[in-house]
Amino acid sequence: MSKIGFSASLPSGNLDMLEDQLKKFKELKVDSVELPIYEIDIIVGKKVLSSEIKKLHSITKKYDFDYTVHGELTVNLMDEKYFNDHKDVLKADIEVSGEIGATHLITHFGYTSKNNFEKKSKYEDLLKKQNDCYEELSTFAERNNVTLAIECLYPFDDNSYAPLPGEITNHLNRINHPNIKACLDISHAYINCTYRNAHFINEIKEMAPLSEHIHMHDSFGILQELQTYNESEAVSYGFGDIHLPLGWGSIPFDKIFDEIRLPKNTNLNFELYPKHHAYFEESIKIARKLSQKI
Repeated sequence: MSKIGFSASLPSGNLDMLEDQLKKFKELKVDSVELPIYEIDIIVGKKVLSSEIKKLHSITKKYDFDYTVHGELTVNLMDEKYFNDHKDVLKADIEVSGEIGATHLITHFGYTSKNNFEKKSKYEDLLKKQNDCYEELSTFAERNNVTLAIECLYPFDDNSYAPLPGEITNHLNRINHPNIKACLDISHAYINCTYRNAHFINEIKEMAPLSEHIHMHDSFGILQELQTYNESEAVSYGFGDIHLPLGWGSIPFDKIFDEIRLPKNTNLNFELYPKHHAYFEESIKIARKLSQKI
């Protein structure tokens, strides 16, 4: 049975803000909560700070959600210069997830420069190094009762290359480990497919069977190349990964859920901003309806 969840938001880095959000999520009767470890000082110098993990756990254990964790957004296992740092932080993310009993750790599949991508042997070397790391860490994840949910990205600028969902799926299938699954971020896929002139539905069809975690939010599928003064102005233009409530953008969610085949235990997780709290209940209604198609 699919689950409906929301991402917590702690932009000030203050864990004291978390409990009020969990109370709100409980009132909304959702099933799961994704915790943004990247916004909290729990990993310090690539080591887990025991005092802070205890504080986090003391809050989360009061509420019987199915918890997931989103690891650091910076982690990029296709970054040669800082590869070992990224690996150490990802390993610490797994440790944090295990300590609080989170089922899944969401982490981004790597990305690189267009120049590296166009050098075939170079690109294949970067992928192999990343995939070997995933294979190695899958054993550590299994020991911690955590599944890695590898999330699809989009290029952050016109000099970057981010693999499409189908390419990511091929690599995860080769690893073929029960603790390595996917996180289908629908907006990320929409932006990348639009930018690359790839078939959006066909690409996410490839990733769907591995996707035990889905990021739900709307956008217009347009890579933000024009820099706006602030995020609200990006919304005005419809540029970028703007995390809108469903129906505000142009993503065809009904068609998506008619076409793709997801695991029965998929977690439909909303990554909406606190400013959209008035639309949380409507989002849940939409997700419940969509989940009936799974």
